[in-house]
Amino acid sequence: MRFFVIIIASLIPGILWVRFFHLKDRVDQEPAYMLIRTFAAGAASVGLAAMLEWPFREWLTANASVLQQLFVAFVVIGLGEELLKALAVYVAAYRRDEFNEPVDGIIYGVTAGIGFSVVENVLYTLTYGLEVAPLRALVASLAHACFSGIFGVYCGRAKFKATGGGELAEGLLLASFVHGLYDYILIAQVLSPWAAVVLVVIIYIVLQRLLRQAVNRSPIN
Repeated sequence: MRFFVIIIASLIPGILWVRFFHLKDRVDQEPAYMLIRTFAAGAASVGLAAMLEWPFREWLTANASVLQQLFVAFVVIGLGEELLKALAVYVAAYRRDEFNEPVDGIIYGVTAGIGFSVVENVLYTLTYGLEVAPLRALVASLAHACFSGIFGVYCGRAKFKATGGGELAEGLLLASFVHGLYDYILIAQVLSPWAAVVLVVIIYIVLQRLLRQAVNRSPIN
């Protein structure tokens, strides 16, 4: 029963976040089956992320050296998780005909990020108890959505260029950097955890602006 409650407590907020961003695309909304496909791909990538991060688990503390903390935050977690979520978007949506306007990159990026966060939230809640579920559902889910949404901005641009590899690489590096900064704040405890929350809010505001611009520039208008 407890496991079922934890699943629901993590899944429902995730679905609501996906729906929230989905409604922002007022021109040509993505079909539900594509959102489910991308959500599932993002969720499935958690297992690979866990295997990647397991050897470095001792570095996820304030007692680790500065270099260890920087490496695990920016490379292992930041780059590692964002690369896996980017691959989820590429495999699930990038080459599909439904991806037919730049804003779709943001929608699919956000969806993959939320899929990832739902599984991660289940694991955290199983470990630390239901009391962490609300904070995880609000902050961690939005953080993953925003990080992957940044990649999605560049993914949407790359999709409609003859050579979009540079855009994809730039988006991945930027998403990895902000994700790494978020985790470094939490791991190294150099600032209050509220600084990480403020960072997420700033990224969210920027992403919302970029999303609106992408919608207004849709070729389907």
